[in-house]
Amino acid sequence: MEKQTSVFLGGFLSVLTFAGFTARNKHLLKLLNVDTNHSVLRMPLTAALLYAGTQADLKTTRKILTGVGIFYVAMGSAGLVDKKVGGLLPSGLTNYDIVYHFAVGAGSLWLGSRSGRMLKP
Repeated sequence: MEKQTSVFLGGFLSVLTFAGFTARNKHLLKLLNVDTNHSVLRMPLTAALLYAGTQADLKTTRKILTGVGIFYVAMGSAGLVDKKVGGLLPSGLTNYDIVYHFAVGAGSLWLGSRSGRMLKP
């Protein structure tokens, strides 16, 4: 499940990253922030998730998911305090972005923290 989730999240982030570099509107469907600065932040996460889902062993995949989870929860928390995250995001986070960050962060932390003793790798 961890590997499939990594590939799914990595694929979704690659679409958002591409949209951020090419979109004229700063908010995709008036929901998601897709500006260039946000896309630059997404690039290493995208690469790590795609690597974790396709090339890494299960232990590494879980570590990457945990790291992604921590980052996303931090971004969601920062977005609650300052929609522009200290000026890093010129167009600001939407409420949907914040909910998305917390949901992906919590899910990634949960998957990354599973011991796997009861599940086959």
